[in-house]
Amino acid sequence: MLYIEDTVEWAAACHRMESAGFRPVTAYNPYWDRSGRTFQDPDGYRVVLQQGNWSG
Repeated sequence: MLYIEDTVEWAAACHRMESAGFRPVTAYNPYWDRSGRTFQDPDGYRVVLQQGNWSG
């Protein structure tokens, strides 16, 4: 999970993920699809790019 607060930076990061061969997939938990995108690599590993800040 990576939190990227700036909308433009987040969109650019999503574009770079796709350009690098990671494919967007539906998250296992629908919460992550509300303001983020989940990507999966050829081995099945996933990473979420969340548009927002972490407030933990």
